[in-house]
Amino acid sequence: MATARRPSVIGSRLIEQISDRLDRNLPIRRSLPDGGRLHIDRQLPFLVIYRPPAKGEDAGTARFVKGEASYLIAPRGGKHRQQVTALVSAIADALTEVFGGFLIVEIWAGPDDDAEPLPSGLPRPAGFRVVTARRDADAPSVLRLLKGLRRVRIGRKLADVELAAGSRLSPRGIARISRSFGTATSPVHLIGIEIRPVYRDSETGEEYPIVGRTIHRQLSRALQQSLYEFAFHQTTHRPRHYQALGRRAFVKAANRADAELAAVGSAFDLLLMVSPVNTDREYGRFRRANFERPPSFVYRHLDVDPTALKRALYSIPIDRVEDPTLESIFREKQRELSLQLDLLGDRGTTRFLHTGTALYGAVDTTLVNMAHDLMTRIPPGETQQRGRTVSAVAFASAAAAEIENYRHIDPNVRATVELRDDVTSLVVSRGSLLVGSKMRFAPNRVEPLIQHEVGTHVVTYWNGAAQRFRLLATGLAGYDELQEGLAVLAEYLVAGLTEPRLRTLAARVIAARAVGDGSQFIDTFRLLTADYGMAPRPAFQIAARVHRGGGFIKDAVYLRGLQRVVDYLGDGGRLDTLLVGKISVDHAPVIEELQRRRVLVPPPLRPSYLDHPDTHYRLERLRNNGDLVALAQPR
Repeated sequence: MATARRPSVIGSRLIEQISDRLDRNLPIRRSLPDGGRLHIDRQLPFLVIYRPPAKGEDAGTARFVKGEASYLIAPRGGKHRQQVTALVSAIADALTEVFGGFLIVEIWAGPDDDAEPLPSGLPRPAGFRVVTARRDADAPSVLRLLKGLRRVRIGRKLADVELAAGSRLSPRGIARISRSFGTATSPVHLIGIEIRPVYRDSETGEEYPIVGRTIHRQLSRALQQSLYEFAFHQTTHRPRHYQALGRRAFVKAANRADAELAAVGSAFDLLLMVSPVNTDREYGRFRRANFERPPSFVYRHLDVDPTALKRALYSIPIDRVEDPTLESIFREKQRELSLQLDLLGDRGTTRFLHTGTALYGAVDTTLVNMAHDLMTRIPPGETQQRGRTVSAVAFASAAAAEIENYRHIDPNVRATVELRDDVTSLVVSRGSLLVGSKMRFAPNRVEPLIQHEVGTHVVTYWNGAAQRFRLLATGLAGYDELQEGLAVLAEYLVAGLTEPRLRTLAARVIAARAVGDGSQFIDTFRLLTADYGMAPRPAFQIAARVHRGGGFIKDAVYLRGLQRVVDYLGDGGRLDTLLVGKISVDHAPVIEELQRRRVLVPPPLRPSYLDHPDTHYRLERLRNNGDLVALAQPR
């Protein structure tokens, strides 16, 4: 329902219109007088209410109701109180008739004095006072709410939580929403939540936005868990999961934030911009110099202005998104894009390595030890099959045929395969595959690489493009690690994860760590050849990858991503959750939440490698044996 022009009063005609839409299970989003707002996604057995005080400011408190699927922000001022009661009564009557019971949760701020710092000067923890009628003190919904609120934390401090059964069921200075609600005979139940206002300065009233967002997301989870218990025990509604009670309709600001973040992310291709265009030529010079003179790499001109894109990035209205889950993933992406733009601006400087470390994370000792173990257990040898090879043209043709199979499943797939003289490897850019025109492939690597590039990178791009949020196609924050882990997993599932391939991934970790520790190009090359027995050409290629731009440690994510996928599946994680779009492993719970809320649709594409005859066996083997060497195919 489109937002209507803000009325001057909540009249009987407006209430009748709202009741009619509720009866027909239609969404409601109405502006109300004096800053009021009503949002109801669909028929639900609850309403979360905030009523502002008649006088004074109450900064930050209204945000705590906005993330819910059914909420009311009442108009400011006492003149609207009776109208608000009539509106809430009409909503409660309509939905009680549907569900047999109804719950009103009212949220308000406690005294500002209660949020003053402790005598030690430390800030107070979050605090909640839960108010109920005496009959509801032991109700499952109240017990679950108390349990959820006790888990709310700011930093390391858990919240103070108090139950006040039989206390006044309304904010100070404001009458109960309706005297009939919450009584022994009423099917309408009331819960009040008084929040210690630690989300604002107790003297000036200015908000602490990060604290407010931190409380909001945790409070929303506790609320939905409580609402689930109420629905299950005191109504006829049977949601399958508490997250199914979350909102499905979003304000325009959410769609705008998603679109603008995706636009910034699509305005540049980081991998292309930091990849040299003369790698092959420099290897020839390097070899002729007896591997003693470091290469001089040349890069494409930047086709964007990082500073201008940063201005656009930080003008995106993420603070108006309302939904705490979306706001969180949008802010993560905003921070990541900011670092990526910094990386572009730092290309070729000493700052590049430090910015990349902030973006991709340091190569930790645990990962290096794993890589060293792999390289020790897998003896060095040829990384490519001798004899006949497959040309770039033939590979591109096979990849195009695979994409065409997906296009038959979903005509919206507009991926292409392009041979490029300025690309020296395989790159998926904006859902299409770029193939270096001079590449040659061992025949046994064609199918694994197609599943790596097309079955993972292309498929997840177009699965993400089928969702309502564009970021699932361009990528949520930190998606690179999972993308590469899934891509290597795809190689394994088609029996293409060879020991030499696994050794190459381990070598990338060793080289990335060396760069992080200050190694120069010649040092990294010698480390790989002298200490780990690599041949000159593959050692040069790995050194070039990790030294490009000034020190690019992204290559460590392949092995780290593979191990995280192995751990995720070993812990019982669902592979199909990871294929919805370009996400990180850490986003799997968020994706499952949005699926339960029916915000996301089932992905249209299923990777063809899942239909490989040995896939089920290989997945079970993976879940039961986390030893990566044991999973690799012998050379």
